[in-house]
Amino acid sequence: MLPIFIGTAFAQINKTVITKIELAAIKNPLERFTATIKYLENADTGEGDVIDSTLCIDLQKMAMQLKNDSLLAISYNWIFAYFNAKGRTNEAIEFLYKALPLAEKYNDKRRISSIYFDLASTFSGLGKKTESYDFLKKGGENLPDKTSPMYDYMLVQYQRSMAAMFLGKKQLDSALFYAQISNQTAERLNNNLYKFQTLRILAGAYVEKKEPEIANVYVQKAMAVAQLFKGNIRKFEAYNAYVGYLIIKDSLKEATVLADKIWTIAQQEQNQGLILGAATVKRTLYDKLNKTDSAYYYAKVEIATRKLVFDEEKLSGIQAMGLKEQLRKMDEAAIEEAAKQQRKQNIQYIFLAIGIVTFLILFFLLSRSIVVTEKWISFFGILGLLIVFEFINLLIHPFLERVTHHNPMLMLLALVALASLLIPLHHRLEKWIKEKMTDKNKKIRLASAKKTIEELEKED
Repeated sequence: MLPIFIGTAFAQINKTVITKIELAAIKNPLERFTATIKYLENADTGEGDVIDSTLCIDLQKMAMQLKNDSLLAISYNWIFAYFNAKGRTNEAIEFLYKALPLAEKYNDKRRISSIYFDLASTFSGLGKKTESYDFLKKGGENLPDKTSPMYDYMLVQYQRSMAAMFLGKKQLDSALFYAQISNQTAERLNNNLYKFQTLRILAGAYVEKKEPEIANVYVQKAMAVAQLFKGNIRKFEAYNAYVGYLIIKDSLKEATVLADKIWTIAQQEQNQGLILGAATVKRTLYDKLNKTDSAYYYAKVEIATRKLVFDEEKLSGIQAMGLKEQLRKMDEAAIEEAAKQQRKQNIQYIFLAIGIVTFLILFFLLSRSIVVTEKWISFFGILGLLIVFEFINLLIHPFLERVTHHNPMLMLLALVALASLLIPLHHRLEKWIKEKMTDKNKKIRLASAKKTIEELEKED
C-alpha cells in the first residue's frame, strides 16, 4: 500500500511545489519523506537543478527510521541520481543494485521500472549498448499497471528512451515511431520536460532523414517549450541543439544570434560546462565565417574552461566521496543497531531458558514424590551448560570483538578458554546434584517401602 501512496504523490509533482523551508518544518517522517520526493522530483524534472546531497541523506535516514525497505529503495534511487550527476558512475550503479532487490521485494513496479531505466541510461553512457537495451526492455516489462496513476509517467520514460536508442542506431523509422507516441504520452501528462525531450528527438530524427523543414518545425516547438521553464538550462539545451542545425544549414546569420544567446546564458549561470559548450559553438561558427581572430579567442576560452571543468569534476568527486562515507556510516550504524537489538532479544530468550532449566532442576530436587534417574540429571546438566555458555558468549561477544579486532582465531581461543572454566564447574555442580538426587531418591524409596510394609501389616 505504501508504494502506491508514494506513487500518488509523484503524480502530483507538476501541480505541487514545496520549498525547502516548508520541507524542514514537516515533523512526521512519512509526510516529510513524501514531500522531499516531491521537492526533488520537481527540481529534477523542471529546471535541471543539482540534486541536494543533504536531502538524499535525509531520505535514507527517514527510511531507516520507518524501517521500510520500500522507502529505502526510493532513497537509494535518488542517491544514484546524485552520484550520476556528479559523474561517479561506479557509485551510482552500486546504489541502483542496492535498490533493485528492495523494490522487487514489494513488487513496486514504479520503482523497479525506474531502476531499470536508470541502469539502461547509465550503461548507455558507458558505451555498453547491448546491456543498456536489455535493461530498457526489463524496464518496459515492469511498467506499473495501466490503472496506476504512475503508468503514463513511467511509460513516457520507456518510449523516450527507446526513441533515443533507435536514433543512436540510425534506425530512424523506429526512432520516429517511439518519439511520436512518447510525445503523445507527454502531452497527456502535460509534462514539459518530456515534451521538450521528445520534440528534440523528433527534430534529430528528421535531420538524419534529410528533411530539414520538418526538423525545423520540431526544433521551434522544442524552443517554445523551453521558454516555459523558469531556469536557463533547458533554454540553453534547445538553443544549443538548434544552432548546430543552423550551422549545418549554413543559416549563419540566424546561428550568430542564437550563439550570442547561448553565450549570454552561460555567463549568467557561471556554469563552466555551459561556458565550454557555448565557447565550442562560438569557435565552430567563427571558423565557418572565416573570422580567424574570433575563432582563436574562443578556442583559448575552450582550453581554459576545460581545465576549470576538470577541476570542478575533481571537487565534485571529493564531495561525492564524502557523501558515500556518510551513507556507509549510516548503514553500519543501522546494522550495528539491528545486531544489538537481536543480541538483546537472544539474551532475553536464553535468560528465560536458564530460568526454566533451573526451575526444573530445583523442582526435581525439592519434590517429595518424584524419582529422577541420573540420565535425566545428566541431560538437564548438559542442556544447562550449553545455555549458560551461549548466554555468557552473547554478553561478552562485543567485548571480544573489540579486544581481538574480529580475529576469528583469537575469538575461538577465548571461547575455548571460557569453556575450559565452565566444564569443571559443571561437573562439580552435576556431581553435587546427583548426590542430592540420589539421597532424595533413597529417602523416597525408603518412605515408599515403609508405607508398603505398614499396609501389609494392617492386612495381616
